[in-house]
Amino acid sequence: MNACKITGFFVAAKAVQYLIVFCTPVDQFDTSTKLFLAQYVAEKEIETWINVRFWNKLLAWDAVFFLKTAMTNARPEFEHENAFSSLWSLILRSASRDSTNIYTILKTGVIIENLLHYGAAALLYQLTLKTFESNVLKSHHIHNLAKLSTILFIASSAAGFCLGVYSEPLSTFFTLLGMICRERTIHFDVYGNLRICWLKWPLYAIFSTACFTVAFINRPICIILGSYYLFDLFYLIKARQYKQAMFMPCVSGCCMFVIFLYHQYYLPFQVYCPERGEWCLNTIFDLPVSYRSLYSYIQDYYWNNGILRYWTLNNIPNFLFALPNVVVMWYATVYFSHQYPCFNLKSLVFMSRVFLIIMAFFAHTQVINRVSTFIPLHLWYVADRINKLYQGKDTPMKGDDKLIRYYVGWLLFWIPLQTALYASFLPPA
Repeated sequence: MNACKITGFFVAAKAVQYLIVFCTPVDQFDTSTKLFLAQYVAEKEIETWINVRFWNKLLAWDAVFFLKTAMTNARPEFEHENAFSSLWSLILRSASRDSTNIYTILKTGVIIENLLHYGAAALLYQLTLKTFESNVLKSHHIHNLAKLSTILFIASSAAGFCLGVYSEPLSTFFTLLGMICRERTIHFDVYGNLRICWLKWPLYAIFSTACFTVAFINRPICIILGSYYLFDLFYLIKARQYKQAMFMPCVSGCCMFVIFLYHQYYLPFQVYCPERGEWCLNTIFDLPVSYRSLYSYIQDYYWNNGILRYWTLNNIPNFLFALPNVVVMWYATVYFSHQYPCFNLKSLVFMSRVFLIIMAFFAHTQVINRVSTFIPLHLWYVADRINKLYQGKDTPMKGDDKLIRYYVGWLLFWIPLQTALYASFLPPA
């Protein structure tokens, strides 16, 4: 029954959002889409009724870069385009059978995006059931928690960014799949000691590692998923399970780290250096690798990302856009650390805090609204508080309850607004 309700909600939510896109003005605020289409598509095709009123509007912000790269053998033309997932562009190109028609790639991408979003929602439902099955929640409460969490995930603050060809759903899908693989192999005994079944070694060391690796190759921020293996390594060593520590989290973490170094440091160096200069010149002991990754250089040089660089007066509106998610994510870490502590959520709590620090102090803070979808902790927090709020209808609201009501109210306002802003190529990005 829950599957039918979730599917119905997914279809209805997407239909409403696409209707909003259709109803927005045909003239976008930014001219990037128009210039991009004029370069690759005949004017007659651009000006068709359905393209003007719908498809052209889905080509906003980063979508332009993903489609451009998909058209050019999934290889970035300019240096800054390396910030946008080549893996996602390769998937778009392959799925559209190497088509060079913008609208064919766009339509294919929209289908894949929605399938990944729906698949990720289904994975979140299963992950929720598995994560909380060993905790004190009753069966009906766990299923309500899973249903509400999934609905909140579908109706997330990412809003319009999940309608076109953004890469976030790909990372989210593989992140949640990796979390399920890991969660099915571990358990904590009554003393809080971590136990991992040897028979499930492939599920832990191969499949979860592969999923997390795909996630961070697509979105580098997902490298923080390696925190799982650091925590597991610590707990296994603490429990004197040295063989398991070596052959499970140690192997998985090392594999992720080596692939990260290869993808972010070694490979870009082979492509661009030494001719590029600048970041290429700072090598480590004359090895063919720079001490700085290309991605970090791009974020610094082209987008001015760095510690406290975004903390300027003109960015106050962007901080306000991000504030609801920042507050709720922080409250979620406190909630699952003190009010409802769970052994199997400690690594996710740590990961959420690291993510918040990166978003608040190093990045363009408002992007938290779309890139936070791969961390489900705050969804569980909001869903659990809603459940408890409805169970105690006659009791006075506490601080958490008021916060949750404000957050849900903000989502109801934000999702249609952000969808319209995205379709009009208006900030925030």
